Amino acid sequence: MSDELLALGEIVAGTEWASAPLAQQCAIDQGIRASLLCALLGVEREQAVWPYGIHPVDPAKPITGAAALLGGLFTPLDGVGYLGTLAGAADLDPMDPGPSHTVLPATLAACAARRAVQAEVGRDSRDDAEIGAGVLAGVEAGWRLRRAITGARPGLGFHSPGVFGTLAAAAAAARVLRLDAVQCSQAMAIALTRASGLAINSAASMIGMTHFGWGTLHGLEAALLAAHGWSASIDLQKALSTLFGEGNVGLDRIAGDDPRLSAATGLVFKHYPCNIYTNLLVKMLAGVNESPVERIHVRMPWIPHLDCPAPRDVRQARNSAQAVVAIAGAGDTSYAAFSGPPGPWAPAPGVKRLLENVELEMDKNAPTKLNEAVLAVRAWRGGQLVLDAQGSMRDLKGWGREHAQRLIEPSDPHAGIEALYGRGYLDGYAHVKARGIS
Repeated sequence: MSDELLALGEIVAGTEWASAPLAQQCAIDQGIRASLLCALLGVEREQAVWPYGIHPVDPAKPITGAAALLGGLFTPLDGVGYLGTLAGAADLDPMDPGPSHTVLPATLAACAARRAVQAEVGRDSRDDAEIGAGVLAGVEAGWRLRRAITGARPGLGFHSPGVFGTLAAAAAAARVLRLDAVQCSQAMAIALTRASGLAINSAASMIGMTHFGWGTLHGLEAALLAAHGWSASIDLQKALSTLFGEGNVGLDRIAGDDPRLSAATGLVFKHYPCNIYTNLLVKMLAGVNESPVERIHVRMPWIPHLDCPAPRDVRQARNSAQAVVAIAGAGDTSYAAFSGPPGPWAPAPGVKRLLENVELEMDKNAPTKLNEAVLAVRAWRGGQLVLDAQGSMRDLKGWGREHAQRLIEPSDPHAGIEALYGRGYLDGYAHVKARGIS
């Protein structure tokens, strides 16, 4: 057994909710509820975009043919692949400081695994604590694996939800199933055989959203297989080098000398449905968007796929620095402002005008890690500089019911906020499933 993988398995198996500091419990709680909101928004607002329909968007038009087959692919294992894909489409998932997408896959896999436990032992008052411990362990495992990749910037190599998200889902489910350290290690080894998703097809493309679904599905599968005694190669050096290239892997960074959990306190939260780095720009522009601005200059680290001055569709617009700051600078940051029907992106007139006056400057030497990255934005109105701000990515912390309510506006016809923020995790998960998969 790889020393690093076994050490990681011991960390996962030994994670206990009651032992986690309050700050970590708070961050994980916010992350779980935000992830469930992602799934709910995906089911209710993004379903029409995807061909993975379990139910027809129009009840009068049943799903048939190829679409029916696609829906069937994601139905097994509690439908987490389907929910993960639609949750990824909502694009509000929290991220670990890697940066990588781990909270969303870990949450859905942990909830599904706990439902499996419930089927055997019945409802348990410790359900939330067990799911919390699973997500805490999954985020930690994904973050430690991500920090072992030393030479890849965001957008290069493999898309994080397909790799680190898969491993986080496996670790979370393994912990919820109460597997021992060796079994947890094997769950993660199996998960690495399923890791995939080229980063060149990341969030800016439609297919990139399916990486969330497949990552969640394969992580849960890996934990279940490990529980039944299955195993996979434990050559972690070769596995990671295959994914990210020789010379980009430092296994000593996985376990280290400190077994304490650290990833949860570094979680970065999206507040708006757009790329994580542009969330900070929206937050800074929110201070002056009581009326539209006329010109914007942005300075940020070099993340090439965010330099997209003419997005083709909504998905690209959410991952275009120029489009996102034009939306924010025009004064509308509702969920609806970042969404829309399939086909060419049709920005509002004010956004379209401002888009032509957005200047983007990217620094190839600036750090991209979420706990190090710094962005700056300046904005003008009436020829006067009205904003000159600089912000750190690590300052994007969690949010609760009030912000969730604003995101889900103008209405909440199915009482989603109460289900996700007023009840336990499994109740929220059941509410999402009831909306998406009956």
